[in-house]
Amino acid sequence: MYRRLRQHLLQQTRLLEDALAAERHSRERYGELFTNASDVILQMNLDGRLVTANRAANQLLDRSGAGLENQFVEELFSTDDPGWYFDILDEVRQLGAIRVERDLIGPEGEPVTLELNCRMLEDGGFQTGLQAIGRDITQRIRLQQEMERARLAAESSALAKSIFLANMSHEIRTPMNGILGMTRLLLETPLSLEQRDQACTIQHSAESLLTILNDILDLSRIEAGKLELARESFDLPAVFEEVMDLLAPIARTKDREFLFDFPPNLPAHYFGDAGRLRQVVLNLVGNALKFTEAGFVEVRVTGMPNELFCEFLVEVEDSGIGMTNAQAARLFQPFEQAEPGTQRQFGGTGLGLALSKKIVDAMGGEIGVRSTPGTGSVFWFLVRLELDRAKRTEFVPRLPGVRVWWDIEAPRLRKMVERWLTAHGGAVTDVAPELWLADLPVIPAPGLRSARRLLLSRDPSPRVGPEAERLGFQAWLRQPVRQRELMETLERLRLSRSATILGPGALVRQSEFVPIPANLPGLRVLLAEDNRVNQKVVTGILKRTGCSYTVVENGALAVECLQQGEFDVVLMDCHMPVMDGFTAAQRIRALDGSAGSVPIVALTAGALAEDRNRCQEAGMNHFLAKPFRAEDLLNLLEALQPTSDSVALRSSGDAVHQPADYPRRHPGAEGPDRLRVH
Repeated sequence: MYRRLRQHLLQQTRLLEDALAAERHSRERYGELFTNASDVILQMNLDGRLVTANRAANQLLDRSGAGLENQFVEELFSTDDPGWYFDILDEVRQLGAIRVERDLIGPEGEPVTLELNCRMLEDGGFQTGLQAIGRDITQRIRLQQEMERARLAAESSALAKSIFLANMSHEIRTPMNGILGMTRLLLETPLSLEQRDQACTIQHSAESLLTILNDILDLSRIEAGKLELARESFDLPAVFEEVMDLLAPIARTKDREFLFDFPPNLPAHYFGDAGRLRQVVLNLVGNALKFTEAGFVEVRVTGMPNELFCEFLVEVEDSGIGMTNAQAARLFQPFEQAEPGTQRQFGGTGLGLALSKKIVDAMGGEIGVRSTPGTGSVFWFLVRLELDRAKRTEFVPRLPGVRVWWDIEAPRLRKMVERWLTAHGGAVTDVAPELWLADLPVIPAPGLRSARRLLLSRDPSPRVGPEAERLGFQAWLRQPVRQRELMETLERLRLSRSATILGPGALVRQSEFVPIPANLPGLRVLLAEDNRVNQKVVTGILKRTGCSYTVVENGALAVECLQQGEFDVVLMDCHMPVMDGFTAAQRIRALDGSAGSVPIVALTAGALAEDRNRCQEAGMNHFLAKPFRAEDLLNLLEALQPTSDSVALRSSGDAVHQPADYPRRHPGAEGPDRLRVH
């Protein structure tokens, strides 16, 4: 009995000793962790005095070297909030644990921010104080502040860019309206074939420039991934031909073949964003011409159509300087070129390829480059376009059985023309040919002189026509050669025996202008525009419509005119001296009677969404961004034209009569000096 009791006591004693040893070991481990923790650990009593602190806390907070025990914790931190410890104590009692940030001055006088995780200390169920574990977040705070400064700087930069783009848009669109408008009016006048072709080239170039301007204004949306693609029917070969026409003057400055090859049997009309596609082609072809001193630049299109879509591979090959794989990998990034020296030698910013990639990506396609240093490059992109089945026609060869021969020195041009002729049913032979082609103004061999002759000239000057006619040619075309124009010329040469020489501009093209209709008799228009060129553009259009119009040079005069007489529509520029269009529109809306409800059309160089909204808020009814097409203005005026009943009422004498000195302008009439259009 005694022995069993003794054994039991010994066993319990060993268990107690083991428990005490485990507790001592645990305390030692906790003490070691507490002492050596990298985070600051502070334990305070309920009065805010420090009971204990680990080594990290002493290194950071002990400035006297005497230790932190019994110091008030509030004295260790930099704050203008006395009593903050007791506020934290109350929050911990309510929430159980909280996280706060406190600033202090470090050992070397540097500012430090600690993130403190606070919880209550208890002993036997009683609250004895507070424990705070602090982590140095100074670097994180600094990074956050730098990020905030960077964000504000980026927002400021974006705002400055938006303001710059808006101002640039306004300044460029105003003269662009003059160029496009006056060219359109010029095409309405009697012109020679050469002059008409040159005027059409000006018009196409200005329209391409306008497309580029619109793309620049849309750059921020492209960068933000919010690019919206239009879906409209367009002529795909015409897009390439417009680019070729625009860049042809650059290509002719050096000894380069410049070619565009579109398979004759592919459909021509598709749905998509023709403007965006044109920008990609313009960037790639312009880039190829820039880096090709001699040789060739060739644009090739291949496609695989089905009933709904056509997959296109577009390749732009050049014989230029080429590049290595490492250099090619840096392309398609903003402001990157193959190497820094190319920018100094050839110019450019490297932005065009980056924009092209974003556009092709938005179209769901791919873009890339193959290149060999010193040999040249092939830039390519793949896109899928939806067929416009309403305009799809079966391919019909235009020259079946025609015998054709040539004397074409440019090798790539010769091969391309041969492919086209073969596809259209022509036979290439020097035996009694009906048609003869040459790329230099030379006389054919005696056995070929009976053939009708066509010159494909690289010389764009007007002297080519007379020289070609002197040498016996019946037609001539400028390079780069356009397939449809070439086929139409050969077809007319074969069918016609006229002695009249056919030259560029003599052929009917899809872009042939439509005369401005004169169908607005009786319409009374008030034009408020301070720019003299834009006055000429608008009045030149109005003169052809049979309407009457008055021109004023600022918004104040527009309001005065409406107070003195009646008008059916006001064409209002937005930015004018004395009184701008926005203020004038608001003043007009405040007028009594019909003058206060007259339709107001904003004619503004501001093309952004906020410009449209501002016009609407000012009380304007319609919006036309400069440069605008004559057809767009006329369609709008036709929709605003009064009914025949209201015109008859005015003609019967019941209309308000205008005073004798009222500033009114009819087609060809002179007005007061302040309204005179120069």
